[in-house]
Amino acid sequence: MHINRLSKIGIVMIVISVLTIFIRSLDTIMLQITYPFLMGSSEGKSIIFFFLMGSILIINQLMKNSKFFENSKISSKNGNYYLKLVIILALTTYIIGLLFEIWIRSKFGVSIFTTFVSTSPSISTSSIIHSHIFKSMLGILINDTGIYVPLNIHTGISLAQYVPKFALIIFAVFPILYILGLFSFKNRTDSQKIVLAFALSTTLIGMVDGGLFSSPSIIGLFCLMIIYSIKNPFSLSNLIKPSTFIIVLLIIRVLLGLMGSNPHIYEVTAIGVEGNVDLQGYNILNEKTINGKTIIDVSSDTNELTFLNQTFNRFKGNYPIYFVSWNIYSFF
Repeated sequence: MHINRLSKIGIVMIVISVLTIFIRSLDTIMLQITYPFLMGSSEGKSIIFFFLMGSILIINQLMKNSKFFENSKISSKNGNYYLKLVIILALTTYIIGLLFEIWIRSKFGVSIFTTFVSTSPSISTSSIIHSHIFKSMLGILINDTGIYVPLNIHTGISLAQYVPKFALIIFAVFPILYILGLFSFKNRTDSQKIVLAFALSTTLIGMVDGGLFSSPSIIGLFCLMIIYSIKNPFSLSNLIKPSTFIIVLLIIRVLLGLMGSNPHIYEVTAIGVEGNVDLQGYNILNEKTINGKTIIDVSSDTNELTFLNQTFNRFKGNYPIYFVSWNIYSFF
């Protein structure tokens, strides 16, 4: 098999992915590189990104050299046919993830504008802004198969018991999107293939870790739509539809954060707990118990992220699940 430059890039990326698992200094470098488009990144996301993108570039070359694919009916369709399916399926899956987030909050009778925290066996969080619903399904797979995962990589397993089993559909969607993405490489230039491999990788990562409004998802979808929309010869007008869609998505994300925030208090809702919630040291404004839930209003004189992290230490081992309201204004 002729190894072209894209295959060589793919091989290098997979080697980096493997080395990142074992070399701590390389992990730090990769985190800095992937930080802008993986939303803060983590060792797990960096490893998956390099492996996904590398494998896509390599397998694309194998398919290109395969007589089976060349002579099959699959190859009769153009690349944009499959890319359109990728975009539709990805968006559908993202929306399903949002519906699961809403369903969980409806089940426990809390606002959708909250961060869901599960503390057992480890701390895991999820919200409509940054969802870990499908990630928790991956946690089930890792737990059941006994795959070794470093302690600093979070699998979201704590959320799994509260997520509808239908979320297991991610195990079908993920490979289908991967394969459809490979078919969408047909008749692309090398530069377009690199962008497409990047976009497909970030879209898949965002699906599992972050959801529709996360950076990987927004960046991935934007790049997919650009590749789908560009014509030959290129015109700036080709970018209008992708840009409009992403701008609307960003506006919705910001509006959700603003509308769902309470600048005055943090409302902490502990499920299955009636009174005696330990928040000593905080300025507690009100506490009430309703239908097996203890709801505590705490003065929002602390940054939201700081407050959330502090509740982890207080609640772990004592309260299995709780919800914390948002305060986006605390970051300014």
